[in-house]
Amino acid sequence: FFFLLAPPVAAEIQQVSASVPTRKLELLVPDQSFKVAGPEDAVRVSFDDLDLLKVLNADPVPLNIEDYMPQWLRALTGTRVRIRGFMYPPNSETELPDFMMVRDSKDCCFGRNVLIYDKISVRMREGVTTDYIQLRPFDVVGVMSVKARISDGKLVFLYMIDDAVVIGG
Repeated sequence: FFFLLAPPVAAEIQQVSASVPTRKLELLVPDQSFKVAGPEDAVRVSFDDLDLLKVLNADPVPLNIEDYMPQWLRALTGTRVRIRGFMYPPNSETELPDFMMVRDSKDCCFGRNVLIYDKISVRMREGVTTDYIQLRPFDVVGVMSVKARISDGKLVFLYMIDDAVVIGG
């Protein structure tokens, strides 16, 4: 059983800001299908699916990236997803109501500047917390949101998961 999201309407994608040298934004993954997996009937998503360099050739990612995202990626909003990643070291190690999940535990994600599409803000299900999972991959199941969160003129998050539970931690 596959969960298929509709392909986007064909459109040429162009970079809006000429002030920063960038790659030309172009749609590299016009459609995508996802398999439903696990006891909560969540759609299995990977960080590769969320990677805007692979999906849109986006480097750097402009503030208005949502305008260029394919329909299948935007349609993940409101969908229960399951994704595997690592927990970014939090300020506290126990009873975490939320945390940042990253693609991997290598320097790219545990360094100071995690790429916007290599991190997800995770908020646990009401009344549920988790403890820090050090350097070990685990799954999160929850409701995805694809929306640019901007603070002080910079993208802070593009992806969030709410109502989350940790599996395999």
